[in-house]
Amino acid sequence: MRSKGFVGALIGTLVLLSLFAVPTSAESTELVRVVVHIDRTAFRPNAVMELGGHVVYQFKLIDAAVIEVPMHAVGKLKKLPGVKMVEFDHQAVLLGKPPGVGKPKPSQPTQTVPWGIERVKAPEAWSVTDGSTNGVIQVAVLDTGVDYDHPDLAGNIAWCVSTLRGRVSTKLKDCKDQNGHGTHVIGTIAALNNDIGVVGVAPGVEIYSIRVLDASGRGSYSDIAIGIEQAILGPDGVADSDGDGIIAGDPDDDAAEVISMSLGGSADDQYLHDMITQAYNAGIVIVAASGNEGADSPSYPAAYPEVIAVGATDSNDQVPSWSNRQPEVSAPGVDILSTYPDDSYDTLSGTSMATPHVSGVVALIQAAHYNKYGTVLPVGTFDDMTENTVRGILHVTADDRGSSGWDADYGYGIVRADLAVQAAIG
Repeated sequence: MRSKGFVGALIGTLVLLSLFAVPTSAESTELVRVVVHIDRTAFRPNAVMELGGHVVYQFKLIDAAVIEVPMHAVGKLKKLPGVKMVEFDHQAVLLGKPPGVGKPKPSQPTQTVPWGIERVKAPEAWSVTDGSTNGVIQVAVLDTGVDYDHPDLAGNIAWCVSTLRGRVSTKLKDCKDQNGHGTHVIGTIAALNNDIGVVGVAPGVEIYSIRVLDASGRGSYSDIAIGIEQAILGPDGVADSDGDGIIAGDPDDDAAEVISMSLGGSADDQYLHDMITQAYNAGIVIVAASGNEGADSPSYPAAYPEVIAVGATDSNDQVPSWSNRQPEVSAPGVDILSTYPDDSYDTLSGTSMATPHVSGVVALIQAAHYNKYGTVLPVGTFDDMTENTVRGILHVTADDRGSSGWDADYGYGIVRADLAVQAAIG
């Protein structure tokens, strides 16, 4: 009897202890993703492994690395030799509103020119250029991927790559658009001028599809930064292969000349800004959606000074309530018809849809200038009001709406492809 009482007491004690158990090792070793600013000469990846973590990706163009490490070890990570600063990874989302509207239209209808393409006067620019440059001008679209065999897009898809979860892959299955957003954005830029479907702003330009968002339309800032680096490096993986100091617009290099990002988030991470600065300094024009929150200012990365923030307008040239204010320029973003997966077409709204209109106009500007002069124009700044830079041309040729000059609703106005191309060839 005494032994039974002892056993019962022991079991009761063990039950009580289990109620106050220490978290399991699975919980305590759960990995978090961070981006570490490093001194390359002192940083040792093996030291990260000793903390139970690993290096996911080490950037080539900025002094930073993407690392996964147990949460409890982040403090120790900050103290490792060669570690200057640690930033937690943040999330960005696509800025289509909403991600899908209605049912896909029947495949391969007779070609129509979407109202947004007409509004920015793209067809009037095609007598000068449709974006074709024998492979010199490319637009990198950072999004959910692409339906790469869509009959209205396939001829313009020059390269696709995925950077999801920090892994760079050029396998077609990894680039495939499982959401629809990326295919839609690419169609507004570069849908072919043929007998079917729709036509884009620059139907002759080449596209780099860089998948940085997953099937749900979400992605990490670190994957976006890797995607920007891929756009700079190009398919050959070398930013300036001939060493002449010229990257964008150099026929001997294959960096993108335009980066288009119809995505955004609320966080301002230094490493993302660093990578955007690298692209800007390479002469790449960066265009991003201002956001759909109805906020007083753009989301990131559109908020960075190196980036052209794009607001949306409707077919009556009105700014919808959800378009974030203080854009640099505006473009059609309501009820935009474009390409969609499974060789179909669909109508979406958002600053996501306005952004590719501007990216396409930028492609036409650079193509026109390159075809005439053999060079591309410098990017320029937010304040430019001359025709010597891309941003200056966008500003002075836009249809001024709202208050005279720049205003918080329209920016400098609604972009005009026809006037911009004429300004580009001087």
